[in-house]
Amino acid sequence: MVTTEQTRRSIADRVIARARARATPIDGDPEYMAIVELWVMGEISIQEMRRRYIALLQERSRTTDHLATAIDEERAGEISTVPDMGNHSNQDGFPGRDPALGGVAGT
Repeated sequence: MVTTEQTRRSIADRVIARARARATPIDGDPEYMAIVELWVMGEISIQEMRRRYIALLQERSRTTDHLATAIDEERAGEISTVPDMGNHSNQDGFPGRDPALGGVAGT
């Protein structure tokens, strides 16, 4: 069976409409739509379209994972640079005696 550009366009339009109806629109993704358009024009096979889409998702996943790791590392750096505000003791280790915190030194 020979699939024409018009048939492929109709198929793509139906798939896009179904996705939109399920509240998961795909036509707002320019990278994905570029792949779909190559298939509609007959430049790539449906198998190649699927392969490219999977590769796109994998790349996005790696980018997202890398970004999440960078954010986690940045947050960890921020946490490690926050001074310990819970230890209100002077050099002798007596709580509440630090003059900077309103205590009396040496008593």
